[in-house]
Parts: sequence; C-alpha cells; structure tokens
Amino acid sequence: MKKNWLIVSGSILLSLTILYLITFNVMPPLDRRQPGSFTNFYLVIFTLPVLVAPILEEIRFRGFLTNNKVLQSLFLLLTPLGLIITGWNTLVFFLMVMLYCLFFIYKRYSQDWILDLLLIVSSLYFSIHHLPSQANLTRSWLPFLAISFSLGLILSWIIINKSIWWAMLFHGAWNLLGGIIFLLALQFVSEELHIVDGDGYKIEWKRVPFLKSNEGSFSPEGNELQITNMNLQDILGIVNPSLLDSFAISEPFMKYEIKLESEGGYDVLKANLIEALESDSLLLRK
Repeated sequence: MKKNWLIVSGSILLSLTILYLITFNVMPPLDRRQPGSFTNFYLVIFTLPVLVAPILEEIRFRGFLTNNKVLQSLFLLLTPLGLIITGWNTLVFFLMVMLYCLFFIYKRYSQDWILDLLLIVSSLYFSIHHLPSQANLTRSWLPFLAISFSLGLILSWIIINKSIWWAMLFHGAWNLLGGIIFLLALQFVSEELHIVDGDGYKIEWKRVPFLKSNEGSFSPEGNELQITNMNLQDILGIVNPSLLDSFAISEPFMKYEIKLESEGGYDVLKANLIEALESDSLLLRK
C-alpha cells in the first residue's frame, strides 16, 4: 500500500466538510447555468455522471498514474481538449500547465516529492473543474471545492493501490449516491400552498413530488392559467424562450402546480406569471 497520506487526508477532509455542511445546513450558491428540462433529468443526473464522467475524468485528471501508454496519451490529449470545449479559464489553464510540467519532470527524474506535488495539483485541478464557470473562489464555494479536492486525493490513492478501473467504479458509485440524494430531495418536498397577490393578478403555487407523474400541462383559458407538473425551465420555454438567458432558476428540476388569475389577455397573463415567480424568488435575474 503506497501513498497512504492520500486516503487519510482525503477521508478526514471529506468527513469534516460534510459534517460542516450538515451542521450549518449550508447549500451551494446558485448556479447561473440553466438546467435541462425534466425530460432529460435522468440523462443529466444519472447516465452521464455515473456511466460517462467517471471514465473520462479518471483518464483526464489521473491517467498519468497508470503504466498504460494509451491511457497516458489520452491524459495528455483530453486535458487541453477539455479546456477548449468548456471555454477559456485562466486559473484552469494555469493548473493545466503546472500539471503538464510536473508530469514531464516526474517522468524525467522520478522523485517521490515531485509525484506528491503532482497529486496535489491534479486534485486541485479536478476540484476547480467541478465548480461552475461563473463561480469564484469565495468562502461560500470553499466547502464544495474541498469535497471534490478530497475526492481527488482518495481516487488517486485507489489508482495507486488498486487500478484506474477501481477508481472509475468508486467515482461512478459516488456520483450515483449524489444523484439519489438529489432525487430524494425533489421527491420529498413540502406541498405547502403559496399565494401571491400582485397588481392585477393572483397566483397560487406549490411544489409537486418529482415521481408523481411524467405528464405536465400548460393550459391558459381566458384570464386564468393552470400549470400542472412542470418545472420552470419548461414553463419559460413556453412563455418566452428568450427569457432563459435572462433568469436563473432557484430550484432546478423542481416541479410545480401553478394557478394564475390575471386581468387582461394572454400576453398580460404571461407577463404577470414571470413577475409573480420572480417576486417569490423562484426566478432570479442574472
């Protein structure tokens, strides 16, 4: 067993961070990226993170730890390719250059302390990669940065002592656990009825358990709009697709039942709907 400081420090940091998040009920800052429609929920939350991401990310961030020349070549290829696909980020570019330099220095000199530094930079690169592009390294993001950093250390230990395939399995299981927790949070929701009286309109809304039904409806009739079992991403897509670039959704993938009564025609009805959702902080202007 080698590099046990990875599993020890990674496990301690992960445990302390999770304890902190639970104790103080800390939630991540709002991600300004738009989530997909609930029709691709399982693809975004389960299929890609559990089956695809573990393979690509283990090769991209820790492929240098294997003796397989094909995987090492893919590591060298996927790292800059990922930067090109996801868009320019100065910090990510700097970490990528550091990672490359340390990798080639280690290949040349095989010093153990260089490998330790390489493992730390790799885990930091892995953690920065998992932050939204709009995020900055403020205190509110640090706990979530610590989780992915500690996970990077643990996955490095698994590769060194087992194999990259075991790391892929562990990575997939971790993402599966996260997906299940997220699904449970969408399923077991408060169904309290919220009522908002605005200028010329009245809206009633409540959350709907995610697994209640896969059928949603958007039904305007005269001065009334009835929405059942739909998330806000799909609602905005119907009301005005251009609004998707103007608003962020505070509860991604959450489904709602909404009843709106408004004075005026359909255009006024839609405008009042957006105003009402924004007044209750379900929609947030970017």
